[in-house]
Amino acid sequence: MKLPFSKLLTAAIAVAGMVAPAPAQPVSQNMELMGAIAREIVNSGEPQGVDWVEVSAIFSLDADGDVNGSYGYVYDAQGQAHAAAFLEDPIEREVKAYRDWLLHKGRKGDKGFIKMLFQFNRQTRRVRADLEYEDPRRWQVTPANLDARVKELRPHLGTA
Repeated sequence: MKLPFSKLLTAAIAVAGMVAPAPAQPVSQNMELMGAIAREIVNSGEPQGVDWVEVSAIFSLDADGDVNGSYGYVYDAQGQAHAAAFLEDPIEREVKAYRDWLLHKGRKGDKGFIKMLFQFNRQTRRVRADLEYEDPRRWQVTPANLDARVKELRPHLGTA
């Protein structure tokens, strides 16, 4: 029995284990909210005059979830760190929205995080967040730990 070419091709693809690509998955709400923080950091234009690739931003929040402090570093393509602050209202709103979303979907009695380390690579578009619920001194930068902390906070989220 002779098979038509289209059926033969379909059978060959099935045997080879090749399948049509799955439709794109919708972005999770978590990634959507983290993307909004990254977008606002990029749109802020901070710091001026630095062509940065990666950012580590630390946000401190009060009991109501409002950002009451921010500091961090942007890293250029050579890995050189440049100090930055991210206290613009649009960034703060997105950080608060992320915290509120986590509280809404979280455990009963959860008081929310008090600090957030937000990291983003502008080339790869990768993001990462680390949250602190108890220690307000986590990621604190002092004259004694400055060099080590700047190195520790570098995201290393890859290159494009």
